Amino acid sequence: MTTRDLVGLRRATFTFLLAAGMAAATFASPSLGILGPFIVADLGIDRGELGFVIAVSAILGAVLSPVAGRVADRVGGRRALLGLFVAAATTFALFGLARSTLLLVVGGVVGAAAQALANPATNKLIAEDLPPGARGTVTGIKQSGVQAGIFLGGVTVPSLAVALGWRGAYVAVAAIPLVLAGVAAGVIPQGTTEPTGSRRRGGGPLPEPILRLAVYGFLLGLSGAVTFLVPLYAVEVLGFDPRVGGAVVALMGLVAVPGRILWSRRAERTGRFREALAAMAALSVAASTCFWASSAAPWLVWVAAVATAAGSSSWNSVGMVAVMAEAGPEATGRASGVVLFGFLAGLGVGPPLYGRLVDLTGGYEPMWVISVAAAVVAVVVALGRGRPSARIDP
Repeated sequence: MTTRDLVGLRRATFTFLLAAGMAAATFASPSLGILGPFIVADLGIDRGELGFVIAVSAILGAVLSPVAGRVADRVGGRRALLGLFVAAATTFALFGLARSTLLLVVGGVVGAAAQALANPATNKLIAEDLPPGARGTVTGIKQSGVQAGIFLGGVTVPSLAVALGWRGAYVAVAAIPLVLAGVAAGVIPQGTTEPTGSRRRGGGPLPEPILRLAVYGFLLGLSGAVTFLVPLYAVEVLGFDPRVGGAVVALMGLVAVPGRILWSRRAERTGRFREALAAMAALSVAASTCFWASSAAPWLVWVAAVATAAGSSSWNSVGMVAVMAEAGPEATGRASGVVLFGFLAGLGVGPPLYGRLVDLTGGYEPMWVISVAAAVVAVVVALGRGRPSARIDP
């Protein structure tokens, strides 16, 4: 094997670990949606309570994100990634041991720490390891890890729950991040110590586009949070089997994998971040509209799943490339945390709000209305006036 082959192998393994880290850190909340029918039936909780558990993880993850960003800048991407894997394994183990809503909430709290570290840790590693112009494809692949995890989870976890029970499925999933932590410890080298001045440069005000991205992330998070209730909607309104409901979520994950890669690669090459983000928000408008209409035409749920995958489920890939371009390596962790704060805040507000609205009204229509409205405003924010995002030269 030549030196070039070894370099290529290391890059492939490095990219795989980044994607796996994103999947492990962010799968806790989607897993509660995928296994929602099993959990609701077994624990005797209502949709609002399940939404509350999801919200605890998402909102606390949002609160912790700026802190996690600073931690990643201080300790380096490698240590942050290892901590992420351990936290994810602990989350799934706690879910598997749950006999009440309380332990689900505790697991959600631990999962929040993993989720908060996801983008700061992986973005920090990319900023440390790759030069501008070489980050788009790797960022798209690692961001697609979130959707790849949802796809694999949507395909396998419901069947695991049928065979082992939903608690047994969680215990099986918990072993995966521990294995990944061992691989990462052996493959990713210790990072170099930052120069003293880099911390001072990373401590100044963040660029205006970073704050705009945080607002945009909140709106698309709120709009896209409907996906947590899609499996329940598919079972209760469309009459789908729980495994078919999981397949709808799996389709979102499958389509979003190439979507994230292609969006981020194109955005890096052209520097047209605003136009890309506006297009993805417009796709989110179309997705929620199709979900809404699927009560009369169930086949539209599959169209909605594809539009969701290309829209709200893919925006992070473009957003994170923009973060690295604007903030620079010295502040990538902190900027990532701020943007993630906005996104997770929207993602956290959505599930309990939507779950409660469904419980109060007996229908899903108010949820779709809010989702469409939030995505429309996101289009406006993306195209709003302000300093353009930095262009990354090819």
